[in-house]
Amino acid sequence: MKTLSKLTLLVFFLSSGSLLFGQTPEDLLQESSQLLDQEIRAQNGNQTTIQQQGRGNEAEIVQRLTNEDKANVAQLLQSGDFNLALIRQDGQANRLALVQQGSDNYYELDLEGFNNNIAIVQKGNDNRIIQKLNRVDGLDIELIQVGNDNEIIQILEGNIENKQIKIIQEGDGLRMRIEQSKL
Repeated sequence: MKTLSKLTLLVFFLSSGSLLFGQTPEDLLQESSQLLDQEIRAQNGNQTTIQQQGRGNEAEIVQRLTNEDKANVAQLLQSGDFNLALIRQDGQANRLALVQQGSDNYYELDLEGFNNNIAIVQKGNDNRIIQKLNRVDGLDIELIQVGNDNEIIQILEGNIENKQIKIIQEGDGLRMRIEQSKL
């Protein structure tokens, strides 16, 4: 679990430092890959790594596990205009690192499971994050948006235990909505 905390800190500092120290999203993806490599080998679960550059990037990832000893790990880097990422993770030890750099960035997550770690960075204009979390236990989320017209919608449904959420938005027209219901 120490590796996962390092990933969250790495995402935050590299995304913040990219303005100051010249770090790129590619650096973030490479370093997060190295941090997660040992955990992935130990758990031998689902792993997806996507790197897209250009205009009109689209990625859809569906990861499901029923074995409690395995992990779903997804890492995405989208650089360019009109980036779209749709992710569904269901299982134990869900991990997600996403960097979108450009304009019109859109990310949507549908998550169910235990021991989840999510780190999202969007740099550009018209950034939008939508997360639907259902019956989640152990949730560590860090959402960072830098640019204009940033929007975050997070819907928490069911019995959600042990959650830690950190949100940073910089820019104009900031909007955030968090809904939580216990079923």
